[in-house]
Amino acid sequence: MSKTLVIVESPAKAKTISKYLGSDYIVKSSVGHIRDLPKGKSKKPAQRNTIPKDLPDDEKRRLKKINERKRLVRRMGIDPDNGWAANYEIIPEKEKVIKELKTAAKSVESIFLATELDREGEAIAWHLKEALGADKFNYSRVRFNQITKDAILESFEDPKEIDASLVEAQQARRFLDRVVGFELSPLLWAKIARNLSAGRVQSVALRLLVEREHSIQQFKPDEFWEISFNAENDKKIGIEFSLNRKKSDPLLQADEAKNIEELVNSSNLLVSEVTQKPVKSKPKPPFITSTLQQAASTKLGFNVKRTMRTAQKLYENGLITYMRTDAPALSPESIADARMYIETNLGDKYLTNAPRIYSSSENAQEAHEAIRPTNASTKSEGLISSSDEEKRLYELIWQQFIGSQLPDAEYLATNAKIHLDEYVFSATGREVVFDGFTRIVKSKSDDPDANILPPLAVDQKLTLKDLENKQKYTKPPARFSEAALVKELEKKGIGRPSTYANIISTLVERGYTHLEKKRFIPSDVGRIVNNFLTTHFDAYLDYGFTADLETELDEISDGKLDWTKVIGKFWQSFN
Repeated sequence: MSKTLVIVESPAKAKTISKYLGSDYIVKSSVGHIRDLPKGKSKKPAQRNTIPKDLPDDEKRRLKKINERKRLVRRMGIDPDNGWAANYEIIPEKEKVIKELKTAAKSVESIFLATELDREGEAIAWHLKEALGADKFNYSRVRFNQITKDAILESFEDPKEIDASLVEAQQARRFLDRVVGFELSPLLWAKIARNLSAGRVQSVALRLLVEREHSIQQFKPDEFWEISFNAENDKKIGIEFSLNRKKSDPLLQADEAKNIEELVNSSNLLVSEVTQKPVKSKPKPPFITSTLQQAASTKLGFNVKRTMRTAQKLYENGLITYMRTDAPALSPESIADARMYIETNLGDKYLTNAPRIYSSSENAQEAHEAIRPTNASTKSEGLISSSDEEKRLYELIWQQFIGSQLPDAEYLATNAKIHLDEYVFSATGREVVFDGFTRIVKSKSDDPDANILPPLAVDQKLTLKDLENKQKYTKPPARFSEAALVKELEKKGIGRPSTYANIISTLVERGYTHLEKKRFIPSDVGRIVNNFLTTHFDAYLDYGFTADLETELDEISDGKLDWTKVIGKFWQSFN
């Protein structure tokens, strides 16, 4: 009876962890969730509800409504009118897994639940305890944000209890999504078509897409003109000057543009002002879930689902920290690791006087670390057993992590102006003084020779080489790409980054939207569903309402709110 059973979520994670724990531990995987609410149909047989024919019509209607309510509760698996009592069932595909876990548990006295450290992972740990028998074993909860030997052994030396607040927060979210889906989806079937679905967050995301499409369709372009010219110095070096326009200025019209063109052609082009000033650019924080999803989309062309799947593999192989986090904070040990790499490989001039500290936003759901490599010295080219997509995503994470601890990039910004009557033309340039964090984190704008102006002096005469007077039109708002949709959802506080992949997948799989040139276009069905829901349930698809509810769910996680009161308040008005 000396062995200890350890249960994790994935087989890959189990394989990695077993290497560190040794022969005294049996490491098994639950392969994700093992219990859930019924899939629309409870295993319990429906009770026959016969209504006597001789009752008054009003009483028949009342009893019919009660019976319908009972059937709905059985299908949902939760009873909002009875303290939110839940009927959890073993997921059919997991019957074999549970049997194997129970067999393994027979030879042990204690069980360590090592599921992932977010709300979902905490709920899985609780479900495992309930399914295996809450009173049969000594259960301990271990949490770690990286699968490395030191992190694993340290967590097992200091085991905890299951966090009831995190379980309640996950359950509250699950129950809210359940009741909204089960109440609204049948309405869509009755009014529009079968096999449609509505969701507490999914339908709000659809509203974003439809409203953006409506703005595009309603958009009426306005004509305007844009003037610039290329002028040469005495060494035949060309300098691009553009007409200064403020955002508050009216759009430049054709007649005025023609007058300005004639003014440029007939004037001596003398430099009126030359200013130079040092400017700095700061590195961005290490990745959190949403910023990783956005960066992988724009830089690697990965969709959100692919990004999270690839990050999961990197995490399970012990290469990065946990990839579902809202916190850009770094542990002191990881900062020391990054600074050691910088000092050894880049030199003292790339070492900041003090470590850079990044704090969480107000609604960061858990105090996790940012997404970072578990070892700063591990480069992507050293990941021999990893796939190409894993190496590319790892390199992105590594660059962001190291870059976040590097000094500012320093530039000398030059601005030259030419005054022609009341009009001002400007040329701007930027020269790299110190590359700082851009030594590691590269972007298209970091070419040191791309934006350097030649030496210029006040009253210096330049020669007009060519002039462009372009007719343009204002553009409608752009359709959402995956990266832009994630950014907008996060900005509005809708859902949480760990849910974005599922939200987007559901909208596409239901046929509510499709991607064209990597942009979302709502389908006719998507627009009809949105119009129906916003017409009849506008309050529950309101962006502010959804964000406030997400905040309350976060406060349940922190133990600040009673979960039954939060979902009870929602249910009372919604129902």
